Amino acid sequence: MSALHVPGDGDRYRKKRELEERVLKAQTDSSSEYREELLGEHQTYIKKIASRICKRPVTNQDDEFSIALSGFNEAISRYEPDQPSSFLTFAYMVVQRRLADYYRREQKHQNQLPLVPPGSKENESHYPEVIAQSFARYRERELAEMRRSELAQFAEALNRYKIRIRDLVHVSPKHRDTREDMLKIACRIAAEKDLREQFFRGKRIKKEFAERVGCHRRTLKRHRTYLIALVLVIVEDLPLMREYLDLPIDMKGGGNCAEGDCHGSRSAALGSHDTGR
Repeated sequence: MSALHVPGDGDRYRKKRELEERVLKAQTDSSSEYREELLGEHQTYIKKIASRICKRPVTNQDDEFSIALSGFNEAISRYEPDQPSSFLTFAYMVVQRRLADYYRREQKHQNQLPLVPPGSKENESHYPEVIAQSFARYRERELAEMRRSELAQFAEALNRYKIRIRDLVHVSPKHRDTREDMLKIACRIAAEKDLREQFFRGKRIKKEFAERVGCHRRTLKRHRTYLIALVLVIVEDLPLMREYLDLPIDMKGGGNCAEGDCHGSRSAALGSHDTGR
């Protein structure tokens, strides 16, 4: 995944840069003011990603929230601006790892889906000096493993609709504007349960459905496979793929995208070759 930035997503890109600048300032400032502001502003976000990772709602009173908050604070301390992921994606990874450590310690993982891939270090020390030495070594490995895991999960989701990942190369719209339009439509579909059910279960696209998503039936039919892939990226737990598509990594069922905050500037990630108009 390349860090492609094209015209049209300037506002979101600016917000990401501003957040990363604040994180770096919190690292270098000896007072706790900037760090406390970041933790306070992102409490809702922290609960959302903890809930996604734990597969259940997490509240302020849960131990998992305290672990997630601590992980987010650790991410503030450990984030480096030259690494391949954004701060929020990096924070997601740290929170995921810390919650996995917590479940191992409490032996609550027996009835849980694995939160980290098999083979991850089981007995990581929590002494700060050991973490400092080991974190950089494992960061890239964890990011690569997360990519592989997401790709496998995405392939499995596509397979439910008899779609292969390599099929996306052939069905991806050639023009950037069309891809952006398809992403906006995918966000509308993902945002409403009845639209999702009609789209995934219906063998034919009805006129009423086309009118609700604001697209001609023939266009929807022509791009149905590509749209299925986009909707799956939105509704499945795929934070890295959502980040590349410039979507909130914690979104569920459309999120901000359903309200028009969806640029679609990077939809080339799903097999297309950007040719513009």
